[in-house]
Amino acid sequence: MSINWSSEKFKPVTVLALCSVALSQQKSIQSIQRIETESAREKERHKRQLQRQNNKKITAKMLPMKQVTIMTVIGSILVLLCSIFLGVFPSIFNSIVNKMLVLSRDSATLGDFISPPVPIYMQFYLFHVTNPDDIRFHGAKPKLKQVGPYTYAEVRTKHNMTWNDDDGTVTYLQDKSYFFREDMSHGLKESDEITTINPIMVAIAAKVQKLPIAIQAIVELAFLRFRESLFITKNVGELLFKGYDAPLLSELIKYAGDPTNSKGKFGFFYPKNNTDDHPYEVKTGAQGLDDYLHIVSWNGKSSLSYWNDEYCDQINGTDGTQFPPQVSKDQALYIYTSELCRSLYLTYEKEVDVHGVTTYRFIPPKDALEDPLVNPDNQCFCYPNVSYCLHASMLNMAPCAFDAPIVLSTPHFYQGNQEDIDSIDGLSPHKEEHETYLDIEPNTGVAMRAMKKMQLNVPLKRYGSFPSFKNVPEVIFPIVWVNESAQIDEDTASSVRKALYSPFTIVDAICGTLIGIGALLILVGTWKFIGVRRARNQQKL
Repeated sequence: MSINWSSEKFKPVTVLALCSVALSQQKSIQSIQRIETESAREKERHKRQLQRQNNKKITAKMLPMKQVTIMTVIGSILVLLCSIFLGVFPSIFNSIVNKMLVLSRDSATLGDFISPPVPIYMQFYLFHVTNPDDIRFHGAKPKLKQVGPYTYAEVRTKHNMTWNDDDGTVTYLQDKSYFFREDMSHGLKESDEITTINPIMVAIAAKVQKLPIAIQAIVELAFLRFRESLFITKNVGELLFKGYDAPLLSELIKYAGDPTNSKGKFGFFYPKNNTDDHPYEVKTGAQGLDDYLHIVSWNGKSSLSYWNDEYCDQINGTDGTQFPPQVSKDQALYIYTSELCRSLYLTYEKEVDVHGVTTYRFIPPKDALEDPLVNPDNQCFCYPNVSYCLHASMLNMAPCAFDAPIVLSTPHFYQGNQEDIDSIDGLSPHKEEHETYLDIEPNTGVAMRAMKKMQLNVPLKRYGSFPSFKNVPEVIFPIVWVNESAQIDEDTASSVRKALYSPFTIVDAICGTLIGIGALLILVGTWKFIGVRRARNQQKL
């Protein structure tokens, strides 16, 4: 069917009307679509707004719990880690100290080992005899007057060092030199004169007392020939290190062909000045510090041969200047002293402060020098056998002094028999003045203060048939006692305190602060947790 566009009803007006209607309908449709789109958008915005509000509510509920968890975890970690570190830090510190102590060719401690930085002094107290004639001719009790201290600085230097890496040892010689310090001797001088017993006469009489009387008579004539008297007066310097001329001794040396003292001089410590004390071999710590600086051998031998007994001939411990680190109060410290010809042990007495450094004081127990009849362990020190044991506090030095009649003891016979003390007028033993002790810093084993004291005596008695001795009393006659002392000064003590205590102070301060912060976080977290739980319980209601 065809349309007749020329018909009246399809005129332009009609066409325009139709177009207008279509356009109006299209706008209506667009308007409806726009409204629907805006409505949808509004719904989406409202939905997102509701979601955000819900998220905020959820976050608001969850935030306190997160805070509680974070604070509690951080606080617990701080407390736990710091507590563990405080527990292990002493072991870490001790390990560092132990590594520093080990001796080697290039170790930091080698210099102090070769030449000790702490000044050492020898204080000599001589006994001046005030009644020599009464003793000799009438057998009177000896009256002695103590004079001292005569102070000498002692300088030690180790040399000729030989390292044995396979055994973890070092062998060395140690020279000792002595210099008189008048400024530390309370106005006393080496030129002061002292009257004391004549040790040469006593030694010769003891040596020949069991020989035939004819020989004793010849020796007595020699005493007269060389004008030897039972008591002599010499100045302090001569009696100690310088020595004095002894014509009778010189003649005996020539007769015996002994080159050891060709000068014919005698002094109680002559010619010890500027000499060594035979080779020492000690542990370096390279193979462990349990036996650090323990003496392996002295004079090429691992044991002594003076006492003919395995126990008494032991060379035990160190030389007394230092011990293995981590010293405890329940252990015994052993030292070998060549002057005593034996090893000696010390036990803990008490804690002592040395310029702010805490130390353990060790002293020789009474048993160490007890009367062999009381302590059988000491019977092997009786010479030549148990029939000749000395009393408490005494040691017969004849085996290591070429059989010379020498007795070493504690000063004033401290801890000895009252009978021996009473036999001499002028003795007054006191613990504070006459006891040997070592104040040891326990972490390092180093002696912060040392007071080693001994007394030199000779046995006076009626030797054989010698007229010079026929009226004398039988006593152990004191000659001189000496205190070998060493103590760190304030500056050295300050350095020790910084090295030993400052690390612990710093660690304690830091860890203490962090533990405090950790504990505070745990407390605050706990308080918040309680608050959150309380709020939730109220919401449920």
